[in-house]
Amino acid sequence: MINPISFRPGPVTFWTTLIYLALLIPIVIINEKTPAAPKTAEPFKGVNLTEAWLDLTTITRAYHPYNSKFNEEVRRYLLEKVETILEENGASWVSDGQMTTVKDGKSAAVTVFDDNVSNSTFVMGKSNGTTFTRTDSINNAAYFEGTNILVYIRGKEDDEGEWWEADYAHGMRRNAKGLTLVNAHYDSVSTGFGATDDGMGVVTALQVLKYFTAPGHQPQRGIVVMLNNGEEDWLYGAHALGQHKLNPFIHTFLNLEGAGAGGRAIVFRATDREVMAAYARTSHPFGTVIASDAFGLGFISSGTDYSVLVDAYGQRGIDLAFFKPRARYHTNQDDTRHTSKGSLWHMLSAAIHTTKQFSGDTGNTFIGQRPDKAHGKVANGRSSNGVWFDLFGKSFVLFGLRGMFAWSLTLLIATPLVLVGITWLLRNLDKDYFFTSTVKTKEHPEYEAVPIGGWKGFFRFPFALGVAVFFTISSALLMNKVNPLIVYSSRYSVWVMMVSIFYFSFWMIMRGANFVRPSALHRGYANLWLFVFGWIVLVAVTALEDRRRIAAGYIFVFLESAIFLSCLISFVELLAVPRKSSYALQVQEDYDGQEHDHNGYQGFRDSTDEPSLRARAESSASAASPPSPTVAQEPSKSKAPAGTTNGLSTAPSVAAHSSQPQPAPTTPIPGRSSGAPSTASRDENESEDDDEPTERTPLVGGNGTNDRGRTTFATTYRRSITALVHGARKMEEDGEPYDHEQEWSGHLPSWAWFFQFLLLGPFMIILAAQTGLMLTDAVYQTGSDGSKLITPYLIIFVFTVLLILPLTPFIHRVTHHIPVFLLVVFIVTLTYNLIAFPFSANNRYKTFFGQYIDVATGDNKVCYTGIEEYVRPIIAELPSASGREVTCGKSLRRGSTISTCCFDGSAVPPKLGSEDDNGLPEDSYADLITINATRSTKRGDSSRTTARIEITADNTKSCFLQFKKPVSALAIENGSGWDDRFGQYPEDGVGLVRLWHREFGKTWVVNAEWKGSETRKEYDENDGTVICMWSDANTPGTIPALDEALQFVPSWAAVTKFSEGLVEGRKAFKIV
Repeated sequence: MINPISFRPGPVTFWTTLIYLALLIPIVIINEKTPAAPKTAEPFKGVNLTEAWLDLTTITRAYHPYNSKFNEEVRRYLLEKVETILEENGASWVSDGQMTTVKDGKSAAVTVFDDNVSNSTFVMGKSNGTTFTRTDSINNAAYFEGTNILVYIRGKEDDEGEWWEADYAHGMRRNAKGLTLVNAHYDSVSTGFGATDDGMGVVTALQVLKYFTAPGHQPQRGIVVMLNNGEEDWLYGAHALGQHKLNPFIHTFLNLEGAGAGGRAIVFRATDREVMAAYARTSHPFGTVIASDAFGLGFISSGTDYSVLVDAYGQRGIDLAFFKPRARYHTNQDDTRHTSKGSLWHMLSAAIHTTKQFSGDTGNTFIGQRPDKAHGKVANGRSSNGVWFDLFGKSFVLFGLRGMFAWSLTLLIATPLVLVGITWLLRNLDKDYFFTSTVKTKEHPEYEAVPIGGWKGFFRFPFALGVAVFFTISSALLMNKVNPLIVYSSRYSVWVMMVSIFYFSFWMIMRGANFVRPSALHRGYANLWLFVFGWIVLVAVTALEDRRRIAAGYIFVFLESAIFLSCLISFVELLAVPRKSSYALQVQEDYDGQEHDHNGYQGFRDSTDEPSLRARAESSASAASPPSPTVAQEPSKSKAPAGTTNGLSTAPSVAAHSSQPQPAPTTPIPGRSSGAPSTASRDENESEDDDEPTERTPLVGGNGTNDRGRTTFATTYRRSITALVHGARKMEEDGEPYDHEQEWSGHLPSWAWFFQFLLLGPFMIILAAQTGLMLTDAVYQTGSDGSKLITPYLIIFVFTVLLILPLTPFIHRVTHHIPVFLLVVFIVTLTYNLIAFPFSANNRYKTFFGQYIDVATGDNKVCYTGIEEYVRPIIAELPSASGREVTCGKSLRRGSTISTCCFDGSAVPPKLGSEDDNGLPEDSYADLITINATRSTKRGDSSRTTARIEITADNTKSCFLQFKKPVSALAIENGSGWDDRFGQYPEDGVGLVRLWHREFGKTWVVNAEWKGSETRKEYDENDGTVICMWSDANTPGTIPALDEALQFVPSWAAVTKFSEGLVEGRKAFKIV
């Protein structure tokens, strides 16, 4: 019966295929499905999932960007909902400004802050102006008036009263134990309903409020639930929090976000190991430190409130967000129809658990001086870097980066030393087969060295790996060249294509090489090469851990650990084989037995050894090519040790048992009769030959003429040894070498490979598959945003290699059925990926919409931004673009592959004015924006010029002010002043100011200052442009160009906003 885990093609094919399928199938299913929502409306006391879903459908009935009427309705609904929750729970609560003391002299359990006061002025970085006011790179600033809703839930350990009104009392800071913030934003983009971005975050925050204000659920330390407004454009709501009186006391946070439109809520990023410990025991954890490091390294440029809370305020916390599918993000498919209660439950359950852990930490984890001692940031203790990842979305692994660094360093130093030590031990034991090709024995020094097959197949692995990598990366580059966006809708097809070609090409090289030159050392060499390659990668990973605090290389740390153990097994199993000298001696004695038997010797042999030796010799001779004739040789005078060594029989030489001279043996000569000629006749012929020397006659002995009929001992020995070593030998069933591999390999344990594969395979398959799928999901639909199109293909390629690597040491034993099947799969998927259209109704290509009007001239353009190859067919479907010239140019705000295509929009004029029901004529758009700009010179200082600029815009909350010459000082009337936490005022001035009011139709007053005199020039550098934004498209006909797009674009296309405004109206001004 065959050993079910023996290193034979059947068992290897079965077990490797079974394990791969058993792991990959559930990983793919888990990746595509969200955990089912509880069947009951109230999964536990204080939480109502049905109520949360109803709230979600209410606030996502229409688009609700900050600059829209429905945004104000959503805000009113949320305030009413907060009050309803508190009343239903019977919580004692007050609004900010009211007395916090309620009956019985106790402080109110909850305080509601309806914040219509906070505003912020800050620097934003550089840009090239707005869409149609392009300039050189200029500094941007913003003024924003917040409308956040904050609800403070008093903790059991919190101070009594309105402690937030005084930072210090008797030299001690109030409420020093800190608060936990749960944050979500209630605004959406102007083209999306915001179900997951961020409606689910909002209703989750409401349920957190409901849970912690329910009887018996008061937190240990205070919680602040914040519903902020204005996140979508530039995280304005989080900036406004900086002016709120609760902000200095917030130590930890949980930010609830959406950068996709469903699925699972992933840990986008986290500040440290301690905050992740609060999340780790959620029922369905999901995330990896790779995502957090990708943000830190700048590979992911998307922004959330997390960056403001951490970078500006110094808080510690977690970004929990939906991240796929990206094709629905910021479109009209971000609605309740395209998400699920399962997604809501996944975020909600994680949020309540994490918040409970944050607020329930009564130690000093989040208390104490900051290690960086940064001024203006909260004192929330010392953090440590961590490593984390989930397994199957059910369990969570979390440990310190410092520990992984020590682990990595140990692997780099100790593992090579261990392998060198094992090699030294094997050499001392005379069992170092890996690096020995031939062996000579002391017993027969006159014999040539015996080949044992060391180094055979040593270079196969790197060659096969190179070939497989070449074909796989070539397929990726081919996709990127011919049909780069196929991954947008068919990422699994791309995955299958790359896995298939890598598997097949690697198998083809390894199986072919093993067929031509079988080697029992192949598996060990493959492990050794894996160890070397892994060690090189680990050097870089360890350096990143130490220098950059990057933990994303944990996969390679685990991989190198597994490779080392597998490699160690390959070395240790050599202890089971005979010593090289014993093996060589056995081969030589087998030769002696064959030679003696062939020449008629009657030596004294052990009766138990003779049949075995004779059988081996006969078997070897029959397996070899026809033997060349041999000449008589004198028996050896040396003695071979008797007995056995490591299970191999040894026999004494004939000379050791024969004291009498033996007659010379006879040797047949080719071309003669099979009958043996007489000795005398043969002697005469030889004598005649000896008498006729030629130029080929050796100097001493021999006969050149008859060399073809005679041979030397060395020739005979080499041919016989080759036949013996490579011929099939009869051995016990458990010691039989596989196929034509080295004879000594029959003593290798046939089951060792199985444990090597268990070390290399399952855990690495899990890590590579789920991490690769997660990263693919994060980027496969970002090509339409301007991201590099090659990125998803490179990710799939890297993780394809990591996925198949555990199989590579054993792949030469896999039968042809699986690789041939995968070759067919590769051909099919390659063909599909090359010719299929990359988009569908479920995976729509996103194009970016904007309409731009010069309110002074009436010039009106409608523009779509995206990849020109797909934008032009979209525009061709629009009635208003029919017969009009479409001009395209590179977009400055997106990637190099993105273009902006525009056409005359006079056929679809927007209705922007608040009093307009029938549309505005072109010449009346000028009334939408009113600018009054006056200049003055500071008294006694002619080197500085100041100006007061008043801006009023109809039916909007947002206008931008762009200067031709950057201003050296800036102040917004009634503003809170410049906030240095976001950066000092730029020395080279500010060229663009983004202005946001909390009410429609209000006037901004901007006081600007320039360095230089007020002397007027023919071309006044102090002039500028006002660009105002209109973003409310909820009423049909308000922005006809957008209505037309949503109605007529192909089913495979989606429309989303390009910038803050769906319509931008610009008007130039002069300072007088």
